[in-house]
Amino acid sequence: MLEFDPDFARIVELAWPSGSVGRSLAKLLPWAPSLPSPGGPPTSVQHDLGHVRVELLIRPANTGPVAYYVSAQQQRTETVLARQLRVARQTLDSVIEASPLAILTVDERQRVVMWNRAAERTFGWTRDEILGRPYPLVPEDERSDFEELFDKVVLRGSGFTGVESTRLRKDGSRVEMRMHTAPLRDAEERVTGAMAMLEDLTKTRQLEERVRHSQKMEAVGRLAGGIAHDFNNLLTVVFGAGDLLALDRSLSPSAREQVSEILSVAQSARELVAQLMTFSRRQVVRPLVIDLNERLREAGKLLRRLIGNNVTLEFDIPDIPAWVRLDPSQLDQVLVNLAVNAADAMPEGGTLRYASSVRELTVAAEPLAAGRYACLEVRDSGTGIPADILPQIFEPFFTTKGAGSGTGLGLANVYGVARQSGGNVEVESEQGEGACFRVHLPLVRRPLRRTHSGPHAVPRGDERILLVEDNAGVRVTMAKTLQALGYTVTVACDGVEALELLAGELVVDLVLTDLSMPRMGGAEMAKQLAARLAGRVPPVMYMSGNLDVEELREQVEQGRAKFLQKPVSLRDLSQAIREVLAPAELLGR
Repeated sequence: MLEFDPDFARIVELAWPSGSVGRSLAKLLPWAPSLPSPGGPPTSVQHDLGHVRVELLIRPANTGPVAYYVSAQQQRTETVLARQLRVARQTLDSVIEASPLAILTVDERQRVVMWNRAAERTFGWTRDEILGRPYPLVPEDERSDFEELFDKVVLRGSGFTGVESTRLRKDGSRVEMRMHTAPLRDAEERVTGAMAMLEDLTKTRQLEERVRHSQKMEAVGRLAGGIAHDFNNLLTVVFGAGDLLALDRSLSPSAREQVSEILSVAQSARELVAQLMTFSRRQVVRPLVIDLNERLREAGKLLRRLIGNNVTLEFDIPDIPAWVRLDPSQLDQVLVNLAVNAADAMPEGGTLRYASSVRELTVAAEPLAAGRYACLEVRDSGTGIPADILPQIFEPFFTTKGAGSGTGLGLANVYGVARQSGGNVEVESEQGEGACFRVHLPLVRRPLRRTHSGPHAVPRGDERILLVEDNAGVRVTMAKTLQALGYTVTVACDGVEALELLAGELVVDLVLTDLSMPRMGGAEMAKQLAARLAGRVPPVMYMSGNLDVEELREQVEQGRAKFLQKPVSLRDLSQAIREVLAPAELLGR
């Protein structure tokens, strides 16, 4: 720098006339702009020195010994502060307006001074309607609590956070809020009012209720699964004893008829327990890829018989297939249970409409993941469902019917099938306006091959079987059943005893084991058996009232493990054993 005058030095805060002359501009003023190119436009920069702002301009001289002229201009402090204050205020206003929380301020007389857009959306009053008016949000029954809190803020200058209370909307409805409040002060630190941020808790409460409901349904499901397991053991004994009696050729026709009645009632109980198992999602399903629309058309005749002549049955089914992966018997249960539920809601007659469509979720909608779903819609013109019991209708054993008129498992079964299949069920209803149930099931790309097997005579065998079962009644009955089928049977009460027998001289062709047993269950026993008897491990077939082991459930549903659902009939038991020991025999039938 060749030279500069005292005013330049004062503005940019350089010592004058000290040794600055002769040093480069970049070293004297590191914040200076870069030098412009010769003949080019000037360069400039504004720099804040704290109390003042300086604008530095550098332009080419173009002629003579001087290369550049540098000028400095000082802006007045008041101008700088005013601009900074305006920018800060604009930023604050933008933040307040963009906030999802309702933000407002009131003066010491509780008149509204500021009211953001979220407050307009939450409470219904516009700014023009509410500014300058007394604070209108407090219900009369909470006025004393509000006054106490307001005095705490205004008189004592103490804010609060996280207080939950009820506030009024313009339409008179109430909304739960979480409030955060602080005092407002003037330049002399006197409190002039209060600022409040209010968080609408409606969605939070809804989410909390859904979580509680989900936890409740899960707990009830575990209870239902436990009941079903114990009941299935009892039914296994009933089926086994009944089947053994049916094999007795000496029975009189009257006795044989009574045995048939016993087995028929046991089958009804079995179906009832199956609905419990579906709800608890512990039932082993054997899903196939089926066309929902085709199945719905095929069910038409059955559904007409169920609902009676005073109900008009309508269908709206597209011609194109809707492929879903589902156990066909479970889909039939859903269709029937929804029909029975609708018919009960229309004692004087009405209209029941089944419709099918495809719905695509581009984003997840809890509990459904994003994807394409087949939507089965069942709408009736019945009495509707009161709002106070709507959250309970999918709970097992919940029913509005009189004693002896229903099990309370129909809608629980619908819910269980939908959730077990990766879908969901939702309901819309108002009392007196009918009800609409929508069952969403994930769509799959293409159908799988179906296999059909015709009826066969009860197959028998002469192999050796190790039966592992902790329930004494089931153990005795099933051992007799196996012996009646021609097998040599050894029994063990749990996995530990079974391993001890197999570690000795016992050699068997098949291990038939319960899953859930004290000391050691069937799955763990099979693992240890494979480790101890490498190379000579007999095949293992599992049975249980439910399937608790998730790893084994996956193997069963994929066909990699053999599983029998209790209660087991003689025909199912004999068929399953031959499928494991001599599948070629069955193929040749």
